[in-house]
This record gives sequence, C-alpha cells and structure tokens, in this order.
Amino acid sequence: MSDRKEGPFLAVYTWFERVVSGVILLGMVGVVILATYSFLRTLVGITLAENATLDYVQFQTLFDRVLAAVIAVELAHSIRQMVAGDHGFGQLRTVISIGMLAVVRKLIVLEVDQATGGFLLGIAAAVAALAIGLVAIRWIENRRPD
Repeated sequence: MSDRKEGPFLAVYTWFERVVSGVILLGMVGVVILATYSFLRTLVGITLAENATLDYVQFQTLFDRVLAAVIAVELAHSIRQMVAGDHGFGQLRTVISIGMLAVVRKLIVLEVDQATGGFLLGIAAAVAALAIGLVAIRWIENRRPD
C-alpha cells in the first residue's frame, strides 16, 4: 500500500466530522444523565413503595431503565471513538454490542402474550446476524498480522 496524503477536502471533512461528533457527544452526556436519573428514580420509587415487593411489571420497568442507561453509555462510547478518529473494528464491535443490548431490552419489555411468531423470528434473525457480525470481526482480527 502506498502512503498517500490526505487532500484538502478530506482534511476539512475529517475536521468537520470530529466537530459534529463532539457536539453529539456533548448531547449524549445529557442523555446518559437523564437515563441514569430515570433508572435511579424508578429504583427509589420501587424501593420506597409501601409494599416494596418487586412484581414482574416493576422488574420489566427497572431493567428497561437499566438497559436504556447502558445503551446510552455505549452509544456515547461509540461517538467518543468517532471524535478520536478511531474508525476500526473496535467501533464496529461497539455498534454491534449496542444492537445486542437493544434486542435484549426489547425482549425484556416484551409482553409474551402479544408477540407473534413472525416478530419472534425477526428477533432471532437479528440476534443471529449480530452474533455472526461479532464472530466475523473476531475472525478478521485474528487473521491480521500485528
């Protein structure tokens, strides 16, 4: 491979991409704070309730809030990688992890009696595709010389 220098347009675009990513990252900090606050508010509300038992609906709500916060943190991490200019397999792995978390979150809040066979097949296909993506990334990384 030849070492070619970045042209002026690509240099400006790279700068533009990092500035926009930085602005989005600042917004994601707010989203992470809100998601964490929502989780803590739900946790305190369940804990301080008169009958302080955890029924299934409360369990679903609590884990929905936890996974929303984790997804927000992972998305912020992915955007931070963009700001840093890290466009490698690490960023792709982060995006696939976010997809897996989103599928798990959907499964947790899913009302089983309202799920159709087609929907469940779609969820299974999404999980399989994401898993294949992770395996492919690991396979490629293992084959690359250091």
